[in-house]
Amino acid sequence: MLRFRECNERDCTAWIKLNRAFMSEEINDNEFWHKADRISDAEFRDVFLEGLKARDQVRFIIFEEDEEPVGFANLVLFFSVWGHGQSMIIDDFFFKRGSRGQGRGRAGMHMVEEYARSLGCKRLQLLSAPSNPGSMEFYKAIGYNPADMNFYIKYLDE
Repeated sequence: MLRFRECNERDCTAWIKLNRAFMSEEINDNEFWHKADRISDAEFRDVFLEGLKARDQVRFIIFEEDEEPVGFANLVLFFSVWGHGQSMIIDDFFFKRGSRGQGRGRAGMHMVEEYARSLGCKRLQLLSAPSNPGSMEFYKAIGYNPADMNFYIKYLDE
């Protein structure tokens, strides 16, 4: 049975492994994700530990089946005037190959929605790359509406 929980320090290795699997599927030849897949495990661990300490801003969720990690969600909390209060961005949502196509994604998204409600969130939003039409169809099928907006990005470490 699929279950989810917030990550703790013991989940670092599994979280990194799942994030790297996600990146290997999502990152293409452009520099849009700014070399995110090229950081060392030590740097990745630092990001994970920093995120665990920033509970007012971010939550790392791990999905398990029979105590085996099968997916994750990286969630960002923020206050939105347009959303009329606390809101959440699903920054990343992923189930590893072999764990897809069996209703886990739908169940996982339902769990994230309930979790967001429990935190008082009034709005949930996410981005999906045009290079992943399967995810766009999935999100539409479970009730998410696309909004035509442009996503701008600037890295400040250059």
